[in-house]
Amino acid sequence: MSVNTDHFTIWPTAWAFLFPVILVILWTAPFDIAFLGVPVLFLVWACSALLAIGLAISSARTRKWRRAIAMSVLPLTTLVAIANAGTVWRLAMETGERLHFQALRQSYLQDLSKLPSSGEPRFAIWRWGGFGISHAVVYDESDEIALSEQSSAWKKRVADTEVGMCGAWGTPLGSHFYLIRTGC
Repeated sequence: MSVNTDHFTIWPTAWAFLFPVILVILWTAPFDIAFLGVPVLFLVWACSALLAIGLAISSARTRKWRRAIAMSVLPLTTLVAIANAGTVWRLAMETGERLHFQALRQSYLQDLSKLPSSGEPRFAIWRWGGFGISHAVVYDESDEIALSEQSSAWKKRVADTEVGMCGAWGTPLGSHFYLIRTGC
């Protein structure tokens, strides 16, 4: 009785889908976790892809074609991710940060309800951390942060924040919230 060893192996395909998901999950965490976790993930991802390449070559040499194809999935998806590294990085970071914002949105709204009403549009910033470029969420009731030119009243209101001192860029999240980056 012979045992067919030419079988489809699932782990390379599973990892090919899980690595990008884990990357997004890391970006939902506080910045320090992402800062430490992303390099570890990339190292594990690269080692897994190299292992899969070796197993794919070994399987092809012994004419175990199904196994060779299964082992090729992870290295090929890794190659596609590397070729599109900027897009993959940006999408993973922005998706993770949007999920992070949604998870904390209620606490931000509670913080806003505690701000005194001064007759001026409210402005608040929640720093998430960063290395070189800071990541944060801003609430700007005037929405002037999104304008190319802000009023002098707005500039005065944000003068003592990272936004006022360093400038900011980012994307709107709706309801006066913005996901921003600052250069200091």
